[in-house]
Amino acid sequence: MANTRVLMIFCGLILNVMVILLSYFPNAAFSKSHHNHHSRSHHFHSPEINPSGTHGILTVNNFAHGGDGGGPSECDGKFHPLPARVVALSTGWYAEGARCGKLIRIKAKNGRSTVANVVDECDSKRGCKSNIVDASKSVWNDLRLDIDKGEVPVTWTMV
Repeated sequence: MANTRVLMIFCGLILNVMVILLSYFPNAAFSKSHHNHHSRSHHFHSPEINPSGTHGILTVNNFAHGGDGGGPSECDGKFHPLPARVVALSTGWYAEGARCGKLIRIKAKNGRSTVANVVDECDSKRGCKSNIVDASKSVWNDLRLDIDKGEVPVTWTMV
């Protein structure tokens, strides 16, 4: 009985510490946002780009006004409603905007491919993994992928 009481007190203390830490760092652990449109990050490395095909993970995003991407796209300050074929690349691949307005070819394991325009950064400082190609639903539809899967391995190249 005494061990149970000590364990309960210990768990309570841990929970209190977590609540305090999250109040100081609200975006540290549970941020749902892929993007941070107001700060650029410089120290997050994505896998090296392979000219014959870079492996990444395709995720889905709504780039329209009011969509889950947050604010307007980093590259052009605009929203991109459907049927636009657009993507946000992880911080390292985004390369401080060097790929803005460039086209990439995305190929799924089912053999289908499509071309999309890079319009945004998927900010690795704000919870985006370093290997993400965050794409509009039009890209998913072109590739005949199930959006409900959420994440699908793909290969992409610069066009």
